[in-house]
Amino acid sequence: MLEVARKFLKILAMQQATSQHYSPLSLQRVLSPLVRSGYGIPAQDAVLMILLTGTVLMVPRDRSGEMTEIRGPRLVWLPPGETGEIKAGAGTRAELLFLRGTTMMNYLPASPLGEQIHRSLEKPMSLPLERPAPFIALLEGLAGERQNTPPGSELAQVHYVGLLLLQVWRVLRLDLIAHGRAPQGLAERFIALAGQHVREHWSVGRYAGALRVTRDRLGSAVRRATGLSPQAYLHQGLIREACELLANTGMPVAQVAFRLGFSDAAYFNRFFSAKTGHSPGRYRRQARERRLKGDTSYAAWP
Repeated sequence: MLEVARKFLKILAMQQATSQHYSPLSLQRVLSPLVRSGYGIPAQDAVLMILLTGTVLMVPRDRSGEMTEIRGPRLVWLPPGETGEIKAGAGTRAELLFLRGTTMMNYLPASPLGEQIHRSLEKPMSLPLERPAPFIALLEGLAGERQNTPPGSELAQVHYVGLLLLQVWRVLRLDLIAHGRAPQGLAERFIALAGQHVREHWSVGRYAGALRVTRDRLGSAVRRATGLSPQAYLHQGLIREACELLANTGMPVAQVAFRLGFSDAAYFNRFFSAKTGHSPGRYRRQARERRLKGDTSYAAWP
């Protein structure tokens, strides 16, 4: 819980460092307008739209391309920068969530699964939505937290947005399965399996065996998808999570090591130092100094 709370404080700091009139998170309800209504999309924003009924037109940002018409019920995800406006037809009902693109990873876990979800959200998608209820429940909960601001509201909002992004990823996977395209090849199966077992420090051979392929075939598939060998990908996931815990929690280094599956804190220190060029303690001190100096840019964080 402390880890997630610190993530939200990071989002707030980023918000304060930019325009005071711009929020990295906003909601908009489209409730059966009598005439066509337009909703502008800031260039920095990603948009989740739950289109329940009616039609919308997606207007390109440069307005030189063709507009795309979408009919409900559908789930629509738009990464930042591609669409400039959503025009809702008369009688349309929809829910819109606007998220600043640079804060996306703050709502996702620092793990292979979080990275997989984030990669899935880099492309626009428009998918049939047979069960909008989970999305509506989460959006209503998020709206209630923002409107009523009960104790712990900031933390609750982080969880709600994270669950919404997880639901988008689930719908995408179900659509791929329905069309015979999931799992998305060997690399995605490896990434999904790594998300479950990275802290158990499985060998690459064990992953290959679980996936019923040779080590060479697994290595080729993962390199094509990620640019890394399977071992490097696993190590990258451990280092990313270690950086998150060191920078944003007060856990002792030995506890961080244990949480990441290292039985020997000294070995974790050597592993972390070899991969980052800094000891865990030094990395934590540098992260603390950045915060004290007010360096809240997204690139400054692990």
